[in-house]
Amino acid sequence: MFGFLFNKKKLNNAAHNIFSIIIEHSRVIDFYENYSVEDSLDGRFDLMSVHMAIVLEKLDHHKNFKDVPEFKRILQEIMFDNLDLTLREIGVGDLGVGKKIKVMAEAFYGRMIAYQNLFSSENKDEMSNTLKRNLYREKTINEDILKKMVSYIYQQYELIIKQDIEKILDGHIEFKLPSN
Repeated sequence: MFGFLFNKKKLNNAAHNIFSIIIEHSRVIDFYENYSVEDSLDGRFDLMSVHMAIVLEKLDHHKNFKDVPEFKRILQEIMFDNLDLTLREIGVGDLGVGKKIKVMAEAFYGRMIAYQNLFSSENKDEMSNTLKRNLYREKTINEDILKKMVSYIYQQYELIIKQDIEKILDGHIEFKLPSN
């Protein structure tokens, strides 16, 4: 009985660590200065969504591996708890938080599906269109910057896919820094 509780706590701690790494990586200043991501709540949400989609895709590749489904569930719960807390910190009232979380959940899962459908295909044109629509929210974006972001995402995907699932379940993951 206590083994189950220990394992759940271990998975919870590891998922918190992975989410912290995702958030920390999504706040790397190069994305905002050199990749034209808007430095706002929306921009950070969209950048977090891209990185979460990559990690969740990695987990989906190992969905039959022990603890992966539970880890994935916990990781997503942590993400939504974090979004809830963020909304409250910026002053959204109790009645408005639920509605906003629902909108954010729909946006996140729509983006996740769009990105995950493109990861293995490496359809750079479609990824560019998806990024224009989601990450850049239909704003005019320099094509060279867009190509850099597309390249970054595919390189990041390849890096994460190759990482050891057991290390990820222990709370360790490595992201590539964006290049200038």
